[in-house]
Amino acid sequence: MNYTTKGQLEIINQQMKELTGIYKTAVSNLGISENEFWIWYALINMEDKLSQQDICDMWSFSKQTVNTIISHMVKNNYATLEVVPGTRNRKNICLTEEGRKFGESIIVPISNAEVQALERIPLQERIAYLAVLEKYVKLLKKEIHSERQ
Repeated sequence: MNYTTKGQLEIINQQMKELTGIYKTAVSNLGISENEFWIWYALINMEDKLSQQDICDMWSFSKQTVNTIISHMVKNNYATLEVVPGTRNRKNICLTEEGRKFGESIIVPISNAEVQALERIPLQERIAYLAVLEKYVKLLKKEIHSERQ
């Protein structure tokens, strides 16, 4: 294994790209875009009601991307939009029964595979991985932000 910082970055980036490829391959058989997949993923797996802005913030999507996909979902009777009381134009996305069934049919098998794979890793290793990944993401954001100023 290459233990230089540059070598480690190469391995990290290759692994992230491979992970992205795993999802891309899985999604390619579903007849939806990768972005649509991640929106379905959020709506099916998150227990809280989500607005379009919530999805933009959580998944780093543009407002236009989320709006286009949600509009398509509403048009196909998979979702409705519910105004959030006390806000000017924030709307929660509510899946219809048909939308929930469709979303679960594409998300649940992949979510189950994720859970099974992760549960094969000892808890201590998972906790350590999550802590290091969170720290790396925060530091990388900070470094890139400071480089631009």
